[in-house]
Amino acid sequence: MIELTDIDLDDDGELSAVVSLPGDRQVAVLFALDDDEQLETPVMLATAQRALTPLTAEQLDRLENEIVRELVDSEFEGEEESAGDGDYALLADELELQGAIVSSDATLVLVYEAPTQYAGLVIYAQLDEDLEIEVLSVADTGDDEDELDDEVDADEEVEQGD
Repeated sequence: MIELTDIDLDDDGELSAVVSLPGDRQVAVLFALDDDEQLETPVMLATAQRALTPLTAEQLDRLENEIVRELVDSEFEGEEESAGDGDYALLADELELQGAIVSSDATLVLVYEAPTQYAGLVIYAQLDEDLEIEVLSVADTGDDEDELDDEVDADEEVEQGD
């Protein structure tokens, strides 16, 4: 079972914590509340655990590979040359899971960084209930989650590639 540690509540009542995910991935967790939403700490903890528990090392590896493929393919979209193995390897080598955002409906967003390939940017992968990427977005580190730039709908990318 997933265990949250270093649990803290901010002034807005949002919970933050640290979790060790499979594959030796220690990440920050933020439980994001809507503006008018208030939940008790035990409810937020249980919801975060429920959202994070299904993640396995294999699923996280698969998601990271899919993120790399989607982002690199989108960079080369419309270009004469296509992405090569080296392009994928560059991003794969530095893509790192930094955190997870959980909402009250147990929606899970994984937060990644790639410091040189995506300097000053954060990569968000919103997962559906089957732990598939529903929305893949890249945003400036100063942007709020609601103001994501360069949105790439993973389903649309796959359909375009067929």
